[in-house]
Amino acid sequence: MSPSSNSSSNFDKEATINEIAIDIDLRPHPVHNDPKDDIIIISDDYVKFRASRFHLVRHSQFFEGLLGDTQSSSIEEDDEEPEPIHLQFSSFTISLFLDLAGACNPCIPDIRINQAVDLLDFLEFAICDNLVDKARDVLMKAAENEPFEILVIASNRDDLDMFKHALRQVNTIRYKARFHQNLPGRKNVEKRRLDLIKQYFQRLTISYHLALLHALMQICTTELFVDRNIVLTQDWCEIADDFDPSRF
Repeated sequence: MSPSSNSSSNFDKEATINEIAIDIDLRPHPVHNDPKDDIIIISDDYVKFRASRFHLVRHSQFFEGLLGDTQSSSIEEDDEEPEPIHLQFSSFTISLFLDLAGACNPCIPDIRINQAVDLLDFLEFAICDNLVDKARDVLMKAAENEPFEILVIASNRDDLDMFKHALRQVNTIRYKARFHQNLPGRKNVEKRRLDLIKQYFQRLTISYHLALLHALMQICTTELFVDRNIVLTQDWCEIADDFDPSRF
């Protein structure tokens, strides 16, 4: 598809969203709804925000470019609201961003992994350089308890440092907790276990999938395994330092 086709598609999609929003009752956000704030943002779940132009421009190059250096015009003389900005992000994500943008010392609260990923996606989209690292740190910390999920997220984002950090958290205990438990019955246990491992590897992007498999099997060739069905080392932390998906 040509660039012009993509641009047209994106424009049509945004136009459709705008048309739909006209016919849907927008829910005002309970906090970010100060009538003195002249920038209106609408989330993809149709929540309406009023945001400070100053805070948006201060933290985001995207909003700085979009809003420029024009001064706040408050409300027009004819009481018409300014054109809203429709964003393809949830109200939770936008609300959290506005909380951070309005704080002197932004601090991300405890949130779920998927919420942290959405926030990081938003901050990168909006080019919020001073907030991106904070959201990324939340995911790095989450690797201590959920390393396998962070490995998937890091591979999808092609974030090698995050992937290596998560690898360092995978030891034999965590490996067995992930792949050796919750297998009821005794029939075909090893086959079902290998199926679990294969299903997990398929969640990784192809280069990380192949690099991880290659690294783990290399170690296996130097180790003696009593169980003939085990083909991968369980201490993934051992391969973290030299892990390199760029070769695949």
